[in-house]
Amino acid sequence: MGFLDKAKATATQAMQQGQAKVGAIQQSRAESDLYRTLGEATYRAQRQGGDPAAVEAAIAALDTHFAQVAEAAAAASATAPAAAPGGSPASGQMGGPAAAPTSQQAAPPSGNFTLDDM
Repeated sequence: MGFLDKAKATATQAMQQGQAKVGAIQQSRAESDLYRTLGEATYRAQRQGGDPAAVEAAIAALDTHFAQVAEAAAAASATAPAAAPGGSPASGQMGGPAAAPTSQQAAPPSGNFTLDDM
């Protein structure tokens, strides 16, 4: 029975790592969509006389997304110490880098920038 238990633990670990990768890819796609929406709204507002409220709505959507990511990371880190003694350093490494860029991106520099500044 020891062999089957080890095989089951390995399969469970592989499944968790796969789910983490899928989650990271889905998060990346969602962020890309939100950034694209923000860029389109900003361009329309500055170059085509679009509604500035659309820019604010896109920024609010990004803020909401990053708040949800931070909550999920906090929940994952709260459960990670219980899972860490189980011996999965790879799953801890996957969660760390994914959380760091989002916290850096969540606080963009403040200022009144336009497309002309680029």
